[in-house]
Amino acid sequence: MAVDIETTGNRPFLVLEIGAERFRLSGSLGLFDTLVHTRAPINPYAKRRHLIEREMLIGAPQFSDARRAFLHFARGAVLVEHSHDAFDTWILGRGLPRPLEHPVVDTTALGRLVLELPAGQTPGLARLVEALELTLEPVHAALGDAQATAAAFRELVARGIERLGWLTVADLVASLPPRPQIDRSSMEAGGSNQKATSAAPVADARAPKGRRLSDAPGATPGETSRARSEPPGRSRRRRRSRSSGKPGGSPGGSPAA
Repeated sequence: MAVDIETTGNRPFLVLEIGAERFRLSGSLGLFDTLVHTRAPINPYAKRRHLIEREMLIGAPQFSDARRAFLHFARGAVLVEHSHDAFDTWILGRGLPRPLEHPVVDTTALGRLVLELPAGQTPGLARLVEALELTLEPVHAALGDAQATAAAFRELVARGIERLGWLTVADLVASLPPRPQIDRSSMEAGGSNQKATSAAPVADARAPKGRRLSDAPGATPGETSRARSEPPGRSRRRRRSRSSGKPGGSPGGSPAA
């Protein structure tokens, strides 16, 4: 399941929007999209990128409620994020009494491996989408970027299956280098209405043994339709994202995960 967040852009980086796409290699199963209420100021640079104004957050759920809905939607899924330092999943797991239990796959490392990019190079999501000749254009809206991440993952896995012989999620995860250990203490300054000061680590990328790439977990029961997977306070920002709003993929219709 691909996930992306947008934040205030100021320490301690409070969440303004959560977007996710639950999918199999064959295509999308459901979407999750919500704005998140906060009274904290939004960094002007961040606002220019994600276009979220304070007025848009009126009536949106608090972070604890938005995260609870997201974790329900994400039950049993492998999380996919385009973040070499696990920023998105770290933010989502911050303050929980236990780490997120989901295995996490990073599409920057996956892209570097499959596309044979130079060691240490971290491709941005827009560059990765362009290199894979996908139809979605990431534009710093959480749901649109999650859909672009899902599309990139499906295409990268299709190429990895062909070139590297992956059969299971564990095969894929074993091919990726360990994610870096990041000191995030400097990101906790200033307090938070999202419990930023009691940080919990994110689970590593260990995948359930034997899970085939073609048999990734389906959507949570009752969560497969777009209308039912978007909780109160959903952002409705996809129409502004210049993307098609449809599950992404390469023109050739690659297999997915």
